Amino acid sequence: MHPGDQADEEPTSEKDTRPGRGPVDRRFAAIIGALRTEDPRFARRVSEARRLRSGQIMMLVGFLATLLLGVVPLALGVQTQITVLLTFGAIGIAFVPVIVPPMVGLMLGRMRPAW
Repeated sequence: MHPGDQADEEPTSEKDTRPGRGPVDRRFAAIIGALRTEDPRFARRVSEARRLRSGQIMMLVGFLATLLLGVVPLALGVQTQITVLLTFGAIGIAFVPVIVPPMVGLMLGRMRPAW
């Protein structure tokens, strides 16, 4: 008799490949549920995996700020030969990626967004 041939066991090829929820997952869900009932605001502060996290928001804002305050003025300055735009674009490219993420972090820390 083979291991998969017993009456109460399914063959391994027909078993579901998704693992079931383990006891640790159930305990974690119970803890989160208890915290949610005690403090309804807690559920809003717990971030979900499919939404943007603070690090992703920092990168996105830093990229957009670098693009708008650095690359665009620098490109326009190169095209039009305007020194002010060249200087502003060079400063924007150099300092905006360093300054913007900590500023976004401070803002997100004070606002406590509901995601």
